[in-house]
Amino acid sequence: MSDRLFKFQSDLPVSIQEAFDWHLRKGALERLVPPWMKVSFLFPPSTPDQEGKRVGLKVKWGPFSVKWILEHRRFVSEQEFSDVQLEGPFRHYLHRHKFLPSDLLSCKLSDEIIYSFPIPFLSRIIEKEFLRFFSWRHALLREDLKTIDRYPRQPLRILLSGASGFVGSALRAFLSTAGHEVVRLVRKREQVADDAIFWDPVHGEVNKEDFEGFDAVIHLAGASIASGRWTRKSKEQLFLSRCRDTWLLSQILCRLYRPPRTFICASAIGFYGDRGQNELTEESSQGTGFLADLCEKWEKASEAIENRGTRVVHSRFGAVLGAKGGMLRKMLRVYRLGLGGRMGSGRQMVSWIGIDDLLGALYHCLMNESISGPVNCVAPQPVAQEEFARILAKKVGRPAFCHAPSFLLKMGLGEMAKELILSSQNVKPEKLLKTGYAFRYPDLKTALDYVM
Repeated sequence: MSDRLFKFQSDLPVSIQEAFDWHLRKGALERLVPPWMKVSFLFPPSTPDQEGKRVGLKVKWGPFSVKWILEHRRFVSEQEFSDVQLEGPFRHYLHRHKFLPSDLLSCKLSDEIIYSFPIPFLSRIIEKEFLRFFSWRHALLREDLKTIDRYPRQPLRILLSGASGFVGSALRAFLSTAGHEVVRLVRKREQVADDAIFWDPVHGEVNKEDFEGFDAVIHLAGASIASGRWTRKSKEQLFLSRCRDTWLLSQILCRLYRPPRTFICASAIGFYGDRGQNELTEESSQGTGFLADLCEKWEKASEAIENRGTRVVHSRFGAVLGAKGGMLRKMLRVYRLGLGGRMGSGRQMVSWIGIDDLLGALYHCLMNESISGPVNCVAPQPVAQEEFARILAKKVGRPAFCHAPSFLLKMGLGEMAKELILSSQNVKPEKLLKTGYAFRYPDLKTALDYVM
């Protein structure tokens, strides 16, 4: 059976050295896995300059899964590297990554795959998937490189909490490929490593010396706000995991010999409460309700480190869109069954942000020292919930005719339904726009094309 050749090439807006170095950093492989692929790593992936080292993947297609083992070969600095299949679905598979000069400030990346597949008539389907895969991959790489290139190049040492979560895992890979050293803040002693330090905020177990030497701290950890009905116990857990833990971290950091220059803490646009169609900016007042009170206490919990002179940013997240977690992941299960549609009146405004724009916004806040205080991390074009449902349903090829009445949602989810699903927040990213952040996906349709 003869081998087939697939080739995909595109231009990158940086020098060969910058593009090549990006691929050699931790997190590059994780960053380049498309959201529709269900991939897990069998062991920590090696980098392409480690010739003879392996990458182990478990790839799922529907109910089936396959182990895929690749080996790094033929590394030529700033020119190319290759991955060869040792075990997996192909009879033969060789992937060559080639970097070609354009000029001093740009280059071309060429991905060439020489392969043969056990079932020949499936080759066209495979090449269609290759085209989808590399189109997405090159687009993401190009945008990541453009984002990184906008800011100063000095590498930072960053402490990141919530690094295993939906946003945190993606941010960790993004920061690492930008050339920064990322250290995880973990809660299990067995997870301690060269890139992880331990703390136990519940029992107050912490070694203060471990927190010395960081340029920035990004605090994302906390119990999920949208995990289910808000009972008295779950409200207490939300307060403890977000307000108490942030307060404790702030206390630790403010007592350091050299506190971090920057502290970025997650918050939420729930701060504004239910405000109808009114446009909301960072200057807007606090709303009412449990979530607004929680966010207010959450943000105040970092006062100690702010009083020490650290620049503090409260990143108020909107609904974060990504197929691998958050609101969209839950919604996709329903919409793919054809059960999506209007919730309540459908007129309530949904302020959302694509996962890659959230990473870019956080990086913008990290690298731009003029930014402090609350920052609305939302796209510039919020939509009514009914419109959101229509666009999402069209994306998955299903109707959006179902209607969940307000009384039914409140009966099932209580206060959470009222404050998260039925409340209206028309939030604008005024501070991001005024400080020059360029959104990758400013409208919902474009965002869904890339995050699903």
